[in-house]
Amino acid sequence: MSKKKRQRRRSEPEGDAKPAAVGRRDFARVFLGHFLFWAPSVLVVWLFLTPAYNLFLIRATETLLHVAESPDVTRLTPYLKHHVVVTRIDLPTSKGRLTTFKVTDVHFPLILLGAFFLAVPGRPFPKRLAPLGWALLIACGVHLLTLFCLVKSFYANGLGEWSAAHYGEVGQNFWGLSQHLLKIPVKLALPFVLWAAFYLDVLLPEASSSKTKT
Repeated sequence: MSKKKRQRRRSEPEGDAKPAAVGRRDFARVFLGHFLFWAPSVLVVWLFLTPAYNLFLIRATETLLHVAESPDVTRLTPYLKHHVVVTRIDLPTSKGRLTTFKVTDVHFPLILLGAFFLAVPGRPFPKRLAPLGWALLIACGVHLLTLFCLVKSFYANGLGEWSAAHYGEVGQNFWGLSQHLLKIPVKLALPFVLWAAFYLDVLLPEASSSKTKT
């Protein structure tokens, strides 16, 4: 029996070994190999779905803005596939728009997120999909919040006297800080934070094994 078990262990590929049984160096090496394998595929999928996802984010963000304002004056219009044009029906401009944002900049870290979750060693492929699905759902919520804060920050800080009259100093600081945090540090850290949250047992195999013993 012991000989058969040894033979089975030798025949298992490196990526299917249990994380606790794989050294940290081996785990990092296997993870990196899986990441490089999955990243191009995730990139292709992201590029293919980006136009539809941009449209979804624009429509959903406009709905959120209408919930927060009365009457519904904000209009978000898709522009050049990757951008959104912001207008208000109560603030006509000669240019026909108040500002534009690049929607793709909000969610391009999804490439990292997808590759991270699919690259985890020691997990069968079907068991990697459920955590990935939940992570994508959380990321979608963050993307909606980011676009919402981008528009509100522009209203609070980008329209001169109108902004000062309608938001005040506290509102200007709040929305300016919110969009800055979501646009840069939160956006870039989100794939790492979500991966660590779902795979803490992989990062800390010793702690998880001690919990199972107790």
